[in-house]
Amino acid sequence: MKRLILLLPILLLGLLPASAAEPQGDKAAGTVDVHLSEYAIKMPDSVPAGPTTFVVHNDGNKVHSFRIEGPGLSEAILAKPVPPQETENLQVTLQPGEYKVYCPVGSHEVKGMKVTLRVTAKQ
Repeated sequence: MKRLILLLPILLLGLLPASAAEPQGDKAAGTVDVHLSEYAIKMPDSVPAGPTTFVVHNDGNKVHSFRIEGPGLSEAILAKPVPPQETENLQVTLQPGEYKVYCPVGSHEVKGMKVTLRVTAKQ
């Protein structure tokens, strides 16, 4: 019994790093911050494939939205436009390839609110 009590802390310490690292890695890989303003989209140029949550922040003074089109995803759009200084989320599953990302509100795309997103295969 005494040996078990002495070994318990060692066993627990050995388990902590593996369990603590996994959720953080999954969350970081699946979340993409997107910042919209007049007339620009700021976000990473590439992300890994898989389930992804786009956290769309409207930093501008006009209503904006977020649409993405690409491989295996004919079209995904926010359920509602994002008012100024508010945030909405869009969840999709991305496959490797190139995606068109743009603001579908009025002529915002033509005014420069568009980017290409490259999705890479999981490593």
